Parts: sequence; structure tokens; C-alpha cells
Amino acid sequence: MEKIKCDTEAVDSSIKSVFSERGDLDFAEQFWCKMKCVSSYQELIACFTLVLESLECGEIQPWIHHGSGSLLSKLIQQSYHGKMEAVSLTGITSVQMLLKIGLDKMKKDYVSFFIAGAVAEARPGVFFSICGRGLSVNHRIIES
Repeated sequence: MEKIKCDTEAVDSSIKSVFSERGDLDFAEQFWCKMKCVSSYQELIACFTLVLESLECGEIQPWIHHGSGSLLSKLIQQSYHGKMEAVSLTGITSVQMLLKIGLDKMKKDYVSFFIAGAVAEARPGVFFSICGRGLSVNHRIIES
């Protein structure tokens, strides 16, 4: 059992050294980093409720990336203008919201990682092809 723990720690360390955390995480992405460890549906609902109530009251005005596609990002943008649509967190809505935030973050991480690699290898043309295509196309471009 101890060997498995050491191997897992070694793999985690290797992954962290290759995939360093981006320095430009917006509110939704930081929220994802905190929420991915939530242990219950009730905690998830409570956290989303706290954030949405704080947005509605104007207690917070967090920064988000332009073009973020998650519902939370859209609600944050709406809060800037004082008009947020009502969102029911019942059912699977909150889980879907969290998953969309995670997918958006992974997409940005993926693009950032390969842009950094292209710049490091002096392949500036890759930046433009990455930004205008889907992930599967980007993967094939970068592999070549």
C-alpha cells in the first residue's frame, strides 16, 4: 500500500511539473478549483447559492474571461448590469453548471499549454491555428 502511495505522489508531481497552473484564472475557473473537491450535492448547492446571492446583491463583482461559455460566467456578466436571470439549482442544474465550468477551464488550459509549447519551439503560426479551431483539430495540428 505504501508503494502505491509513493507512485501516485510521483505521478502527481510529474504532472504538476509539466502542466503548471495558468496564472490568469478567472473567477469561474478559481471556483472550479475549489469546488472539484466538494463531497456532497448539498455542499454544491450551498456554494452556488452563496455565489449567486452575492452576485445578485452586488456584494461581489468578479472578473471573468471574455467569451467564457458557462452559465456562471453568463450570470456574472449579467450581474455587471444589475440584471441576472433566475436560475433554479434543483435537479442536475448545479452539477451541469460545475461540469461546464470545468470543461471551459480544461479548454483554456489545453490551448494555453500548447501555445506556450509552440512559442517555446518558435512556431508562432500554431497560435493562430489553435485559436480558430476545435480541440480535436488542434490536437492533430500540434502532433504534426
